[in-house]
Amino acid sequence: MAKRKPPRNRKIEKKLQETVDYIIACLKKKGIIIQRYDSYSTNSIYLKLDYGVSNSIRISDHKGKKHLSYRYNILSCCPYPVSTMDHKGFERFYVPTNECDVLIQKIHFDRATKMDMYGWDNYCLYMERNRQEGETKKGFWGLATLV
Repeated sequence: MAKRKPPRNRKIEKKLQETVDYIIACLKKKGIIIQRYDSYSTNSIYLKLDYGVSNSIRISDHKGKKHLSYRYNILSCCPYPVSTMDHKGFERFYVPTNECDVLIQKIHFDRATKMDMYGWDNYCLYMERNRQEGETKKGFWGLATLV
């Protein structure tokens, strides 16, 4: 007879929750709009920044699914900061939960770079376009909440 796995505790790990609360507070101070989605099947929390214009963060206690890629990743199972390139040449960042300030600084830098490149008005237009397009989508957009 095969061994059965115990049911997964769907409660978000306390350390992850504290990390998420800290990240949200730091990003909101800079005026970043944050949408939050808590996974119903894993201990993962997803934060979409400025309706996706400034990418998304995945905070978790395990490696992610291969077909999903997030620019910013904070993982309790990550021993040290790492950056990698995906198959499309897009850089991904992974940091342990105790070094999330490194990633927060990177997010602020990347966002400022995009604002300089697009200009404030265009950046806001991209956010509004993404928000409107997202309203009709299922999945993250339909289940996430503004924080």
